[in-house]
Amino acid sequence: MPSPHSTSNSTTRRRPNWSGTTRLANQPDSEPKDERAMNGTSSSDVEYRPIADLIDLSGRTAVVTGAARGIGQAICSRLAEAGATVVVADLDANAARETAEGLAGRWSADVRPFTADVTDSASVDELAEYADSIVGGLSVWVNNAGVYPTAPLADVSDADWERTLSITLDGTFYGCRAAAARMVRRSGRAGRVIINMSSLSGLRGRKNLVSYVAAKHAVTGLVRSLATELGGEGIRVVGVAPSVVDTSGMRKRRTEATPAEAARIQALEAASLAAIPLGRVGTVDDVAKAVLYLASDLSEYITGVVLPVDGGVSAS
Repeated sequence: MPSPHSTSNSTTRRRPNWSGTTRLANQPDSEPKDERAMNGTSSSDVEYRPIADLIDLSGRTAVVTGAARGIGQAICSRLAEAGATVVVADLDANAARETAEGLAGRWSADVRPFTADVTDSASVDELAEYADSIVGGLSVWVNNAGVYPTAPLADVSDADWERTLSITLDGTFYGCRAAAARMVRRSGRAGRVIINMSSLSGLRGRKNLVSYVAAKHAVTGLVRSLATELGGEGIRVVGVAPSVVDTSGMRKRRTEATPAEAARIQALEAASLAAIPLGRVGTVDDVAKAVLYLASDLSEYITGVVLPVDGGVSAS
């Protein structure tokens, strides 16, 4: 039975310090009354908010699935740094607890572990209900859990196919449905956003990744469909599409792979690196910073898009 384990830090919460200015360098102290913005809009109709306010997630609760390690852990860290109450959701209860305790101490933040299985819709519903019960309610949901199997088509078993879709696609769908149901109940609350982890492979094709590519294309479709459906409720739905990212999971797969699997992984990574204009693979923090941007009010007019975080691969 999935269960929460409270690990919120009892010390005084530290407000994020972005060391930003309260106004743009070229912005006058008071705007001329006759100044007009684009399309004839009076400048007095254009709301100005400092950068520090736009990126501040204080008072918002964020859920991240697959959050105990790698990209998920990095996302939790950035959201906690920005002031959010963060629920670290993972199937591995011990790892989730360790991550939550570490981040709570690092950022003097309210970070809570929750044991959840994204392939079980009831478990995901329990996670969403728990997060929404926290003061302020659920604001940010990040569907990050997924798997990355590599195999040519002939070697993909029914079990391999079903496992990939169950975790990567079904888990994302269950998360979207559970999060949206709670967010709709809080109509009018600002900052409600669902962020789905897609992949550059969810925007194009890749050999020896048939189940992963199929699942991630479907995740991209969820973003576009749900953005149109939930936009009227004031809920944004967006995606992030990393290319090759150096994670502990990827390093573990290399060491545990059979010789044939290791050769496929090495070939995929070499081809991917050669195609990156910036000349390096991504880091988990590259992805986490993109998620923070999409979770914050810096992107409050952005929905229905999948943001590539790929070092320029999609442009080449």
